[in-house]
Amino acid sequence: MTYIRNIYILIIALCLTGISVAQAQPPASDLESLEERAFKQAAAFVNPSIVRIETVGGQERVGKILTGTGPTSGVIVSRDGLIISSAFNFIGKPSSILVTLPDGRRFPAQVVATDHLKMLTLLKIDAQNLPVPLAVPENELQVGMWSIALGRTFDLDQPSISVGIVSALGRIWGKAIQTDAKISPINYGGPLVDINGRLMGILVPLSPGATGETAGVEWYDSGIGFAIPMYDVLNIIPRLNTGKDLHPGLLGITMTGKGDLSTNMKLDRVRYGSPAQVAGLKTGDTLTKLDGKPVSMHSQVKQVLMSKYAGESVSLTVTREGVQKPLTFKATLDEKLVPFESGFLGILPQRESKTENGQGVGVRFVFSNSAAAEAGLKPKDQILEFNKQKVASAEALASMVNHLRPGETATLQVSRDQKPLALNVKLQTTPNTVESSLPTQARPSRTAEENKKQNIKVGHFKDQLPGNEQSFWAYVPENYDPNYEFGLMVWIHPPGNTMESTIFKEWKSICEQRGIIIVGPAAQDVIRWNQDEAEFVKEVIESMKSRYAIDDKRIFLVSHSNGAEFVFHLAFKYRDLFRGVAVSDASLQDRPPETDPDFPLSLYFVLNANNPLNQLLQPRIEAIRKMNYPTVFQLLKDDRQAGQYLKQPNLEEVGRWADSLDRI
Repeated sequence: MTYIRNIYILIIALCLTGISVAQAQPPASDLESLEERAFKQAAAFVNPSIVRIETVGGQERVGKILTGTGPTSGVIVSRDGLIISSAFNFIGKPSSILVTLPDGRRFPAQVVATDHLKMLTLLKIDAQNLPVPLAVPENELQVGMWSIALGRTFDLDQPSISVGIVSALGRIWGKAIQTDAKISPINYGGPLVDINGRLMGILVPLSPGATGETAGVEWYDSGIGFAIPMYDVLNIIPRLNTGKDLHPGLLGITMTGKGDLSTNMKLDRVRYGSPAQVAGLKTGDTLTKLDGKPVSMHSQVKQVLMSKYAGESVSLTVTREGVQKPLTFKATLDEKLVPFESGFLGILPQRESKTENGQGVGVRFVFSNSAAAEAGLKPKDQILEFNKQKVASAEALASMVNHLRPGETATLQVSRDQKPLALNVKLQTTPNTVESSLPTQARPSRTAEENKKQNIKVGHFKDQLPGNEQSFWAYVPENYDPNYEFGLMVWIHPPGNTMESTIFKEWKSICEQRGIIIVGPAAQDVIRWNQDEAEFVKEVIESMKSRYAIDDKRIFLVSHSNGAEFVFHLAFKYRDLFRGVAVSDASLQDRPPETDPDFPLSLYFVLNANNPLNQLLQPRIEAIRKMNYPTVFQLLKDDRQAGQYLKQPNLEEVGRWADSLDRI
């Protein structure tokens, strides 16, 4: 059917380009040459409106992405010099932009405004009477149509051409046309046209699972490309032409169910200070309609909300426990939300064995000057209820506390020496410090011989994943007990030195005392980490989790010096995997993503005061703390030389920090 349809479309195209139907009934052997001619004619039709864009200066790198230095593309959208292009082409904030028209004329261009939702940038050049291309009407776009991706590089006579079909409409939460034409960065900002040379859309990198200015770039030339439909582009140009950037609109809710196909529509969180809270929504409400249309799946909610701009409004209908009739609210979306901040009770829960099933949550440790300490909680207390809700596990208690903010109050029902006790607590902010003394978790003693009898590999060893030549080393304390979950320290070595013997020697006793396993993946080329090796590190961790009892709340990354860059790449790429990052003599180069209520992450920095990074790091620590990442920063004044690893007292503090990652 596709073959017949393509012939039909080709015949129509030839009719429109002046060739009669009778003439366009070729023998099959001529079909390819006729197709090629039709594609070239379509490209020639729109060619006068495709411009070459060159940028000069600016940042060479944004995050992990090298900004382009070669030419990219844009499309003329007004006779008086407005040009639309992909926002990706300007993420490096170039100091100057040059636009070259197909007739060879060259103009300096100014950025008018950027659409951060659809990732488009509007430029202006001082030119008149420019050719504006025709756009395909919205009702004519169909899946299966020819789609021709065009871009302008050094050749001014002909644009670059990549041919495919429209493979889907309304992709990326309703924002984009999907094409299987191969799209490379030189095409970003160029047009996607139909067989008649009319604009279907503007090519941009996009990703269904990520947002941000570089999302989707990794898919270039993959056969999965996206374009913002031209009818949407034409709608936003007047708004962009006012000079004001457009941003995605944020509502500030999360729902209880997980995944886009979840049908659990109960609101798990209504973020503090968010448009949702201001409108009157509450945690526990069940969402039934958006903008008057029924919604029963998370993907339907995304489809509505992820296509709206900040400043636009949305109506929400919910059912609320205890209220008979549905309630409808109207919220005006914001560009930013107040950074998430969890309340802090100030305890470490008792870590029970797999066979224990005690009532409530035992208190292992009470943090000094915390809400728990001020309320009078003590080690060995058993927390039975939190705000009149039964506490079944440490995870459940952590979730209840996590849903409240610092300053909010709660009631605790506690058992102390088998006597009931009621306490009131006022939650605090998670501290940016480490306790000077922290007793270790009591566990039954176990020997290497006992583990050997159960075929449990302990000690210091090297290993490989099945079918993978890349290696890793590990240290499993000989007192490892599979009945208790251990923390997992993932050591990422700095480029050029695995530091295996140093890390093993310095961390061995800390791991034995605090129940921590070390795993040290080795870079394929020890002199550098490749970003692509993130998947290998993740597989190593998953392998360790399958072999040993690992506490998900105490999986953390540790590195030294230049290894930190790859460490933070891992931490922010796999938000659901890591709960802490500790780096020494290193900084954080890029601004981290917003804190995630579901995946809390604690940070630890330790730096020699003589390290030149000091002046750079301190203001970044302040910025990170304002984002509400719990962040410890230790500035050491010792005699270590630059690059030398930490001394034992410093490592013991990192050990106490790691031993506190399951704090509540």
